[in-house]
Amino acid sequence: MSEILPELEKKREILRNLADEHINKRDELSQESRYYAEERDKLNQKSKALRETVMKKIDEKSSLIATIQKMRDEKETYYKEFSELRKELRKNRDNFKSTGIDVSEIKKKERELERLVKMQQTSPMEKKEEQRVVLQIRKLTNEIKKSKENVETEIKGNESIKTLTDQTNEKKKVFEQMKKEIDTLSKQINQLGDDINNGLKELDETRKKADGFHETFIKFSKDSEKEHEQFIKAKIELRDVEKMLGGMRAKTRATRKKEKEGELQTMANDLFEKFKKGEQLTTEDLMVLQRAGFL
Repeated sequence: MSEILPELEKKREILRNLADEHINKRDELSQESRYYAEERDKLNQKSKALRETVMKKIDEKSSLIATIQKMRDEKETYYKEFSELRKELRKNRDNFKSTGIDVSEIKKKERELERLVKMQQTSPMEKKEEQRVVLQIRKLTNEIKKSKENVETEIKGNESIKTLTDQTNEKKKVFEQMKKEIDTLSKQINQLGDDINNGLKELDETRKKADGFHETFIKFSKDSEKEHEQFIKAKIELRDVEKMLGGMRAKTRATRKKEKEGELQTMANDLFEKFKKGEQLTTEDLMVLQRAGFL
């Protein structure tokens, strides 16, 4: 038995070190898994916020698309009204009869002017002839301009045409404003489209990163569990060894006690024989007899 005790004590020390090694490794791996779990959770929260932002922008874009479609329909209807009014204005201007100017005469001069300009540009001429043509062009240009100004002055003074002109200008102003608003909304929709695409891209990247952290978390968690299992196994073996050591020590103590008690009994028997013979005993001898139960 004395030969087995050192071996068991050595094995106990090895198991203690092994248990400590496994529990330290388990705690390290558990800490790593917690880190990746926390980072994964942060990324999942970020993904949630990104998804909510993207969905909000999608809803906003859909709303703007519906609005702009309605505005385009209204613009189309308004443009038809504006176009009809403009046609009516043009018709009234074309049919306007000047009191002092013959419109057909103006058109005749315009045709003549066109002929002279073309002749100057394409036909070879003597210098004097060219100068004469240039003077005629200048004269016709001034006459046409003056005649048109006079006609325009008369037209502006016509109440019917003036009213149509004001209405047409007002319609045009509103139409241009509608176009401007639609263009602004179109830019907003395009910007939202870009934001949505960028948001979806970032969301996809964040999800992939979160998935990567989750996989790493799972790996460290499994490794930590394996180390914990090895720790439990080492602890069980250690407990068994300590039980064996405890039992063996108890037996050793019992054996030693029995041996000691046998030695005491032998010594007491010898002393008691001396006592019966009347030999003088020391105080220590009397105490031995008392422990052995002779006194």
